Amino acid sequence: MNIKEISKEEFISTIDSLKLKVKIDEEFLYSMYLEIVEGLKEIDASILKFDQSLINSYEIIFYLIGEYTYITAGFENEHIKYFQNKDEVQRAFLSSIADKYLSLTLFESKENKVTNKYFPPISTITTYLNFMSNILNTYEKNDPKSTLITDLLVKSVSISRCIVTLLTEGYETEAFASWRTLHECEATLILLNKYQDILIDKYVRHMEYAEAFRRKEKTSESDQIFEEIKTKMKQLSLKSKDMKKFIEYGWLTYIPDIDPLKLKLNFRDGLQNLAGLSQYKSRYMLSSEILHSTPLLIYSDKKHYYYVTIISLYESFIRLENVFVSLFMKRFNKSAIDYYNTLRNAYYSQLIFIHQKEVNDFIEFQKNKKRG
Repeated sequence: MNIKEISKEEFISTIDSLKLKVKIDEEFLYSMYLEIVEGLKEIDASILKFDQSLINSYEIIFYLIGEYTYITAGFENEHIKYFQNKDEVQRAFLSSIADKYLSLTLFESKENKVTNKYFPPISTITTYLNFMSNILNTYEKNDPKSTLITDLLVKSVSISRCIVTLLTEGYETEAFASWRTLHECEATLILLNKYQDILIDKYVRHMEYAEAFRRKEKTSESDQIFEEIKTKMKQLSLKSKDMKKFIEYGWLTYIPDIDPLKLKLNFRDGLQNLAGLSQYKSRYMLSSEILHSTPLLIYSDKKHYYYVTIISLYESFIRLENVFVSLFMKRFNKSAIDYYNTLRNAYYSQLIFIHQKEVNDFIEFQKNKKRG
């Protein structure tokens, strides 16, 4: 079957429905669309075999618009006319769109997938993450001194959604490497939420230390900050080689009832321990090995890393949700809280059930693997 072309009226209607903020020459683009379709019809079946009836005209339109608006962005009308009237420019334009459509849509290379977005372990946590994201977007953001916990929660939810997307696209090891970042965020959040202003001010100050450390040009302000850093490091008996560790983890020394001189300024022996997450040390190290491209990354078992990632994600999410609830309960009115509790009652038990089922399935998977 041949490609079914869409009419000019339908083409223009499709573009109008997108409500683009840039000027589009619809007549010109429609003529380009027809040329692309003709080119696809003429492809030698012995080179590329595909059912022409499966060609999606709307995807071709989206590639056309993307290419056209990118090339003409910021141009005056005469530049656009030059683009439209030059045969060699048009040929390159048409060839680029046809190649991208064929490669990225019709013959897209896809990873083997262990899961998909409809699978309950994915769809349930995605529903919850989406709901949390919508609520967090109503909060004020990006003012570390007053919105640090909210900002870190927003980023944690964003990373969680990224992990889910990677899993559904078949990138299990990459998802597990991203969990490492999520785990660092949750450890920080647990401590900031527990100690609030005692720690938040110190964390923000260490952010300012990091900014001064990265700054290339010296200023009187940065000189002052470095003097402050050196003084505090001296009090902790730290050497100059420890400066980066102090900048990143020195805020932990202000936690009440700990000996700052005995504190390890790193994640695994410092932050992770203090957040009560030391049971994840081996998993965190495994994720680090994946992140640093060891042979584990190259020869990884997709299903194994699916299980490790989804279980780790659920456990991190459950802790993050507790921080979210403590924040939510302080900020919202009774009707909003009642609505959230209704959703929580409907889905939280599902999260717990799914987590346990995935743990059990993983244990069974490992047993079967050992049996060979």
